[in-house]
Amino acid sequence: MDLLAPPARTLNFDAFWRWLQEHTNCILRCGSPDMTLFDHDDFHWMLMEEERQHVLQLIKGKSLVGEMVMVGREVSEVSISPDPDADPQAGHFLVELMGGPKEDPQVMYHFIMAHGIEPATGHQGFKH
Repeated sequence: MDLLAPPARTLNFDAFWRWLQEHTNCILRCGSPDMTLFDHDDFHWMLMEEERQHVLQLIKGKSLVGEMVMVGREVSEVSISPDPDADPQAGHFLVELMGGPKEDPQVMYHFIMAHGIEPATGHQGFKH
């Protein structure tokens, strides 16, 4: 039994944002230090860009449930690793968007995804 966690994978913000736009149905939760949005069967995610900001909206029908605005240029690195708080069988991944000073980067935004960046088994059948 391997007790070591798989290494984290890193990307830049633009690569993550392009990938995320194709995987909105795979977002389980996202947030910042101030707030968290949780997915629900009755909700859907909408992603857009406005004035150099990246916006995630959680929508129920035509009503806005919550919104997170990210300033992508302030994100220095995106780290993706298995979610340490989830059952390993679930296959959930923690995505942390880091920013701030290079000597002391902080998590600016986070996501819990249903799978990692690599294609997930059976994922081809999902409609995004």
